[in-house]
Amino acid sequence: MREYLTDREITDKLKELTIICDSREQENTHVTGYFEFHKVPIISRKLGAGDYSAMIGNMTFENEVVIEKKNSIDEIAGSFTVDRERFEREFIRAKAENLKIYLLIENCSWARIAAHDYRSKLLPKALIASLMSWQVKYNITVNFCDSSETGQIIYGTLYYYAKHALEKG
Repeated sequence: MREYLTDREITDKLKELTIICDSREQENTHVTGYFEFHKVPIISRKLGAGDYSAMIGNMTFENEVVIEKKNSIDEIAGSFTVDRERFEREFIRAKAENLKIYLLIENCSWARIAAHDYRSKLLPKALIASLMSWQVKYNITVNFCDSSETGQIIYGTLYYYAKHALEKG
């Protein structure tokens, strides 16, 4: 049975949106600082996949949508080389569970990758091909941002996911 809400009820529920931060996530004080400054409730607990998700009251979205954050081009290049098998297993499992993943890479851009502006020996062509093909293969969305924007992008992505879910009923 679906519950249909009025626009006002949806607006009120979205005010209760809480961000779930994976308890294993490191280097995220700039992200949690954004949430605290904007009075966005956060909780820390282990997520099955990804680094961030959301909940409203006792309704969680962590089995529907997550954000996997990488701190730099170097970190994502490492994920496609040294940690590739582990990294890919996470995406295979997420796809099997119909989990939407937003891959958010800080301090990165297609231009920086193309210019090989990173330490890894992984060629730009290979890194770009991996990112592009995984978007199709695993139904992920790749986004780049400056680290100063990360909290806002995480919040906005999860807010609009939750809004759409509530509107669907």
